[in-house]
Amino acid sequence: MSLISTHDWDGLAHTLQGLSNMDLRRMERVMREEVLTQLPNDLFWETLLHIIKYKRAAFITSVVAAEHLIKDHTINFSTVNTQKLYEHLETNHPVSLVKLCNMVMPMLQTEQQAIDLFTTFHIVDEVTRLGILLKTDTPLSYYLIFKTLKLIEDKAIARKCCMALIKRQDDRAFNAVCLTKAYFGLDDLPGRFSLKIEQYELSHIDRNYETFVHVLEGKRPKIN
Repeated sequence: MSLISTHDWDGLAHTLQGLSNMDLRRMERVMREEVLTQLPNDLFWETLLHIIKYKRAAFITSVVAAEHLIKDHTINFSTVNTQKLYEHLETNHPVSLVKLCNMVMPMLQTEQQAIDLFTTFHIVDEVTRLGILLKTDTPLSYYLIFKTLKLIEDKAIARKCCMALIKRQDDRAFNAVCLTKAYFGLDDLPGRFSLKIEQYELSHIDRNYETFVHVLEGKRPKIN
């Protein structure tokens, strides 16, 4: 849209204002699937800021259009407009900060991207971070859950996370529970777990992301 390329945000707001409810819903889809997916990082966040300012409920889901930036590793959460987006949501609808992170987290590919996301949107509380990570089913989310639990060092919280993972009823979740169970000495978890972790292997589990995923897939950790 020419209004976006010229940064005419008043013009964009005026255009959106003139749409019927049906057309606005169609525009939300077009923004999410066709417009934002073509924009470079800075213009992406600037556009997202202004359409969310116009109508948060209609456009906040458009943040999933950031997937193309994540895949080509041009995503940058540390921009002036992401800070403005944080300030706008924090002032007007703070619960949307967690909602936004819930939508972005499944797309992330590196630990640094996750750190940058949490830092930009001021998700500093470890329990809140765990809540976001537990809504995501990727190897990266399992890795970050384990690292966050190690940081907190709270058996009760570790057990709650394990119970949430057990409900998934899949091999990867069960293996993640085995890792957590072994590390924190949790003996009261329901279910049978096939992955066996020796005590001497525990210090190697989160040596790096690749080693953790290796064990998460049910293999022995590589010890050099």
